[in-house]
This record gives sequence, structure tokens and C-alpha cells, in this order.
Amino acid sequence: MTDVYKFSETEMLLFFLMLVRMTAFVVSWPVFGVPNMPQQLKILFGFVLAILLFGSVSKDSVEIASLDQNLMLLAAREALIGLIVGFLGRLFFFAFRVAGEMMSQAMGLSAAHLFNPALGGQSTSLEQFYVVLASLFYLGFNGHHHLLQALVETFRVAPLASMSLNVSHFIGMGEMVQKIVELGLKFSAPVVISIMMVNLVLGVVGKTVPQLNVLVTSFPINIMIGLFLMMVTLPVLFDQMNEYLNQSTVEIFKFVRAF
Repeated sequence: MTDVYKFSETEMLLFFLMLVRMTAFVVSWPVFGVPNMPQQLKILFGFVLAILLFGSVSKDSVEIASLDQNLMLLAAREALIGLIVGFLGRLFFFAFRVAGEMMSQAMGLSAAHLFNPALGGQSTSLEQFYVVLASLFYLGFNGHHHLLQALVETFRVAPLASMSLNVSHFIGMGEMVQKIVELGLKFSAPVVISIMMVNLVLGVVGKTVPQLNVLVTSFPINIMIGLFLMMVTLPVLFDQMNEYLNQSTVEIFKFVRAF
């Protein structure tokens, strides 16, 4: 029974490398990796994940000499892989942040910034609303399960104690960012376009009736129309969330298999 607790030096070093990858992932993954989450809890969760997965990782072809010589480089590689997978998981939320920021600008609410404890900075109220909405949807449809599955997949395509790291597929990151911005614009398009048309009409009315203060009148009108269209388009947004979550999961696995 005591043999279960006897680990060789190679196994202890491999567990350390796995712990580095897991901790880097937990620090950077969405929802649970926010800055206001206690750092001790993140490290504990990474430690628990490392314990659960350590038995399923292949350790036969690892030599202790290569671990001793390249331990720091291997640790840096594991941290990079964990951070990449965690930040790829945040792609689902970036489009909603863009949409919330665009609608705040169109409705005139961009000046009212609130402190966002999840990001440790200032953000608009609509941006926080859409991020919280996306977070609830992400957890409700088990998006974090897909992300953990992608993390486990990295141990097959990018084994521990291997110095190789394929970065050729990272060239497509620019195209991925472009798709995120496009999705954010699509999510905010009904509100932004409608408010732009209302402002054009108010501009014509202001030229026709100079006594009317269009600048002051446009603020409540823009907010009223923007909030109304937000409520109307929320069911459509929920349908697009499911498709976007599947698309972001495909992109995550595509980059994971590129390691």
C-alpha cells in the first residue's frame, strides 16, 4: 500500500511540469480566472487538476537527464501552453465586450464607466451586462467542460518534457481577432444602425426647427430606443450564442492540435 506514495525523481519533475501548465491555465481561463478570484484558490485548483490527470499522462519515454538540463525551458513551455489555452477560452467573451462597447457609444452611455472587479478596471454598464450574460450562458451550456477537454488534449499533442512547440498556426490569430470584431459588430448592429437613423432624422428636424435643442433631446431618445432594441434582440442573441460557442470551441481545438 505504501508503494502508491513512492515516486521517482522523474515522476516528481513531470508532476511539477504538469502543475505549471495547470496553474497557468487556471490563472488565464475565463470566468474562474478573473483577478478578484483568490490566488490561493487558483493554485489549489491547478494542483487538484494536476493530481487528477497525472496518472493518465505517458511517462515511459522521458529521461531524467533531459529534464535536469532543460527544466527551466520546459517549465516556460508548459506555462506558455497553459496560458494559450486559457486565453483562447476567453475568445467567446471578446465579441460581447465589443458589442457592449459599441452600443454604449451609440446610446451615449460610454461616459458612465463602472468599476469592473472581474477585469480590475473601468468598463461600461452595457459591456458588463453582456459579459455577465455570456458568462451565465457559457456555464449553462458547459463551455468550461469543453475547455478542460481541450486542456487534456494538449497532453496528447504536446507531451510533457518535449522541447518542440509548433507555432506555425499562430499566424491565423489576426484573422481570428478580425472575426471577433465582426461578430461584435453584428451583435450591436441593430442598436447602432437604428440610433444612427434616429440621429439623422433628429438632425433634419433640428435644421427645420432651430428652436428645438436636438442635442439635449437626442439623449433620452437614443437610450430609450437602444434599451428597447436590446430587449427585442435578446432571443436572437441567445440563438447566436450557441452557434458562436460551438465555433469558438472548434477554434480552440484547432490551435490545440497545432501544438
